[in-house]
Amino acid sequence: MEQIYELMRVVFPDEKVDALIRRLLDYYPETTIDHVFSVRSGGETVAALIMIPQTWVLDGVELRVAEMGCVATRPDHRRRGLQRMLNDAFDSYATEHGFDLCALAGIPYFYRQFGYEYAVDLDHSTTLDADRIPEAEDSLEARPFTEDDVDAASAMLDEAQSRYHVSCPRTHGVWLMQHRTGHYNGEPFKAVALTAGGELKAYVRYSVDASNGVLVLKEAGLESPIYAEQVLAYIRAACRAYGLTKVNSRQFYGDEPTRSMVELGGVSVAPYAWQVKVLDHLSLFSKLAPLLESRLEGSGYGGLCETLNLNFRKFNIKMTVKNGKIVGTKRGVDCRDRTIGLNPYVFPQLLLSHRGVTELEAAYPDVRIRDTHRPILEAMFPRRPGYIFHVY
Repeated sequence: MEQIYELMRVVFPDEKVDALIRRLLDYYPETTIDHVFSVRSGGETVAALIMIPQTWVLDGVELRVAEMGCVATRPDHRRRGLQRMLNDAFDSYATEHGFDLCALAGIPYFYRQFGYEYAVDLDHSTTLDADRIPEAEDSLEARPFTEDDVDAASAMLDEAQSRYHVSCPRTHGVWLMQHRTGHYNGEPFKAVALTAGGELKAYVRYSVDASNGVLVLKEAGLESPIYAEQVLAYIRAACRAYGLTKVNSRQFYGDEPTRSMVELGGVSVAPYAWQVKVLDHLSLFSKLAPLLESRLEGSGYGGLCETLNLNFRKFNIKMTVKNGKIVGTKRGVDCRDRTIGLNPYVFPQLLLSHRGVTELEAAYPDVRIRDTHRPILEAMFPRRPGYIFHVY
């Protein structure tokens, strides 16, 4: 481990990645020494990455996700296929231990070679001049966030995440980990509780980018949208206290107080996205069968009787449906039936509602659904927003 920490310091000299790994091993209950992968040469660790297990929820169905993080190779050992070796080991471990998806929030493009595709929004960004935030008629009392606030804050976050088609519930243990380490997504943050009559009405997590004059709003939870004005008023006061001129919210665009920032003239930019791949399509479809059945029922296809052949070009998944119930799922290699033609690499976008059927057909010539079956696919894979709050 000491060699891995040194490797991270060499590759990421200013990012404190070694400290992040230490925090995960010391505080995050899902990551253990078994989740650290490395390549050694001549007694020296020359490449490494770690797995960060977590649970995502897709429309009520829990999916086990293996996030890949802290990927590093010594400069003098690059272009030798070491990361491909590590990716193979990572995928094998994830498959053997029952993970449904692999995901990462890494650099653009590089991970496409390992089968990843952008599939869930990550780090929305809305910027507003602080002086455009009006004074609030009523104000909430601000004090440091404490562990006693976790349960109430967790309820606020759960309510917000219930609006997302894809989410990552935060356990009590993760709340405590983030609070006790003072880090969120590997970065330090400050946390404030906003109360009325001693009761928590909102909380704010932020960091200060003094060099650019920006307060970075990492996360905010509100008991009710009626407190958005007071939360923004606190943020304005914090900007004044730190001598900052702008606010940058990293929260989902539809959540308060970001929504109010947009109404005040805040400028939003296109978000980045999590990169995702499916490990075992057959296992995943079997797990999702009850969800797909409920979607068929809710869209008027509750009486469907047909064997649906999902042609992934390299393989196919056949789902036998009787009266809207999936009674059999089988994987094969017969790709002659092109009624439902899909691209396996971009399928995570459809699976996780990042893109709809029509959008994928417009972008990828190898996604082609016949008119007779397009409504069925649209019912099974609706287009809805998703957003993942970091678990470390």
